[in-house]
Amino acid sequence: MDIIRHLAFCPPGTPYFDAPVTGASDADDFPAAHADLPEGWTRTPGTEWVVLTPPDTELPRQGWKIHVSATLDNAEHVLDVVLKYCTAERVMFKFIRGLPVLKRRNGKYGDRSGSGKFVTIYPVDDAHFARVLDELGAMLDGEPGPYILSDLRWRDGPLYVRYGGFVLQAVRADSGELVYCIENPDGELVPDRRGPGFRPPEWVTLPECLSEAVATRNSGTLHDFPYRVTRALHFSNGGGVYRGVDTRTGADVLLREARPHAGLDGDGRDAVARHRQEHWALQRLHGLPCIPEPIDYRKGHEHYFLVRQYVEGTALSKEMIRRNPLVQGRREPEEFAAYAQWALGVLDRIDEGVRGMHERGVVFGDLHPGNILVGPDGSGDRVAFIDFETASDVADEATQHMGAVGFMAPAGYTGRAVDRYALGCLRLALFAPLAGAVAWSPEKVEQLLGVIGAHYPVPDGFAEQVRSDLGPPADKPGGGTEPAATGAAGADGRREAGTGASPSGRTAVDGGSAAPDGVGRPLWGTPRDGDWHGLRTELAEGVLAGATPERPDRLFPGDAEQFFSPLGGAGFAYGAAGVLWALDRAGLAVREEHLDWLTRAARAVEEPTPGFFRGLGGIAYALDALGRTDEARELLDRGGRAADLDRLDAGLYDGLAGVGLTGLHLGRRTGDRELLDAAHEITDRLLEHEEQKTAPGLARGASGGALFLLRMYEHTGDTALLDRAEQWLRADLEGLGWTADGFGRDAAGRLPMIGTGCGGTGMVLHDLLAHRPDQELARARDAVLDATALAFTPQAGLFHGRAGVVQVLLHLTGGRADAERLRPHLAGFGLHAVRDGGHPAFLGQECLRISHDLATGTSGVLLALGGALTDRQAWFPFF
Repeated sequence: MDIIRHLAFCPPGTPYFDAPVTGASDADDFPAAHADLPEGWTRTPGTEWVVLTPPDTELPRQGWKIHVSATLDNAEHVLDVVLKYCTAERVMFKFIRGLPVLKRRNGKYGDRSGSGKFVTIYPVDDAHFARVLDELGAMLDGEPGPYILSDLRWRDGPLYVRYGGFVLQAVRADSGELVYCIENPDGELVPDRRGPGFRPPEWVTLPECLSEAVATRNSGTLHDFPYRVTRALHFSNGGGVYRGVDTRTGADVLLREARPHAGLDGDGRDAVARHRQEHWALQRLHGLPCIPEPIDYRKGHEHYFLVRQYVEGTALSKEMIRRNPLVQGRREPEEFAAYAQWALGVLDRIDEGVRGMHERGVVFGDLHPGNILVGPDGSGDRVAFIDFETASDVADEATQHMGAVGFMAPAGYTGRAVDRYALGCLRLALFAPLAGAVAWSPEKVEQLLGVIGAHYPVPDGFAEQVRSDLGPPADKPGGGTEPAATGAAGADGRREAGTGASPSGRTAVDGGSAAPDGVGRPLWGTPRDGDWHGLRTELAEGVLAGATPERPDRLFPGDAEQFFSPLGGAGFAYGAAGVLWALDRAGLAVREEHLDWLTRAARAVEEPTPGFFRGLGGIAYALDALGRTDEARELLDRGGRAADLDRLDAGLYDGLAGVGLTGLHLGRRTGDRELLDAAHEITDRLLEHEEQKTAPGLARGASGGALFLLRMYEHTGDTALLDRAEQWLRADLEGLGWTADGFGRDAAGRLPMIGTGCGGTGMVLHDLLAHRPDQELARARDAVLDATALAFTPQAGLFHGRAGVVQVLLHLTGGRADAERLRPHLAGFGLHAVRDGGHPAFLGQECLRISHDLATGTSGVLLALGGALTDRQAWFPFF
């Protein structure tokens, strides 16, 4: 999962993923957004930009444009100067409409290629371009602003230039995303690249007026800079992080770059201010064995550089997942004992380091596994703390302004209590990595402690130590009862305080472990056959309560993925189609108004993708199952154009296999000869592909293509299709790590998930073996079945979590899994369950938000429970 992208879809005030508020309100607008304009001018306001156009303007489609940069402090003045100049000179321009938008775009986690761009000016030709630069540049000379990385700077002021499109021209990439384009000399559309570097197209001649600026840029090297960069490690809007060498000593160093006026945090501090804070902390902590040695802090060209000792090591966030037997699906008691010894040793050293920092008068303020390094070999013999830009003085009793998901202290915690809270979360996360759930309710702590106690030989005082660390500060009784904000975070997984929805008031659903005294009765036990009707109704009512038929972009709250594709809000995996289909499979009535919404949404998309899980195929599949076969047929016709199919890969998720399976399914069910003929054509296309090799498994690997070929064999009896299906399955098994000795200990695909891992491949193997018995493939299928005895999953959902594991278990046992196999899974759903508006619901990706979709949330769990507790056909599509 791309947590960076998901965190942008955690707006304040809602427990669900949702589209961020990108614009400013009228009250936040700059006065220029509503200023009187000369006669004939037009104003076009948008969510972020306001465009002002003079009369009788004819712009070229592309050319040299001028950007104006500004800080939060001088933005209004800069805009007033530009407004007066451009209206007097009849120059078209646009500007960021208000301070909130400017702050976000210049924020720490803003887009680096767009950072600093406050005003965009559109000259009509090169001569006009040179005149505007000269005249407006003189008016704004000396005004500060963030350096615009994609542009060439004009002299010493806030003006920057680049060559690019003036009018919107775009094509849709294979991924479905729009790519903005310009025309090359042959009239072909090519990407209008906006990367963090000034690189005009090779066919463009630089205007003479830019020669001085180019010479200045080329001479802007780091003079008297005794460090040589050897590798870039990370980039953010605030600057880069690099590994380097001290040319004077030959020692390895780490260089942290800071861009002035950029990388703003919640308090408006830029990257330079935070680096000064880190330099202060490193100097005060100098000499502690767990702290990198500070070496230098200096300005290099336009940016600042903090230089410290380079520490060899592995991020604890990676090492704890690699080692943890619970996460890796291992069962040997000695492995759990060995891991507990390692983890407890690491925690002791972290605790010792935190106490040492506090004794030196420093609060770390951002303690989480990504900011801790363990030894180069992964050993816990030593730890090192990194990234002190949010550190504070103990005496200041500072509140926490930003923090990592799952490790940010609740409101009311200050100073040392912030670090102690994060340490309590670390104690949980090293054993049961679901720290993100803790913010949703106090019961989650007890659930996780129950999991840890059931699997690991931790000392008697472990649980009490966790409760003590997480508990409210001694001088603030009860301060720990308010969950931390679950708001937007940045590129390294951190979030700023006060920017997110608080899940306060929502009650965790107990996962079978005893709730602490005073918390209340367990709300999620182990569902049984007799519980199904009431549980099904509760889950469905919760899903339906979140429906928003008045919104055009989405009907049900689901994963943030529904905002990343043209059909996301309607699609099968993350949108309405999958939710409505799951409700029907569980035996619940589907509302006609919701089916009407789904049909309208699918028809409204101008350039849909034809695939199954994110495109028209899945929507058609759902509509047919829900009695809307005519509408389903219409969508299949629309998505079956050869031009659309040409760009598809072979897979199930978004490729030919998914399209073919949908057409074959509807064709066989309705007897539609055109659909069956189309399935044959897709078979021919698919056979021309090599098996998918990028991500083995059912969703994106060769197993999806094998499933389609297997179903076509069942339709035609052509054994050549069975041969190719077997070939592709064997290729996927190899990619998943299957050998003659079984799945290797560290095999990438040994976990039985449907989306990734061996689960979906095992389901296809099971069906293949019904037609072609094979001892080796049967061993692989049985190994997948054995792997479903999984004690812990990081998610509840169908694609990457426990709901999918239940589906695999049911399919491989012919729907007759015994109670002993099912009971732990049915109880285990409680780890991800919460109460939302009185109904049980499930946390989605990283426990960031509640999700109701099929792939990650409540609907997928509903489908799995329906298959486990009833004889309804609540199976994964095409099985």
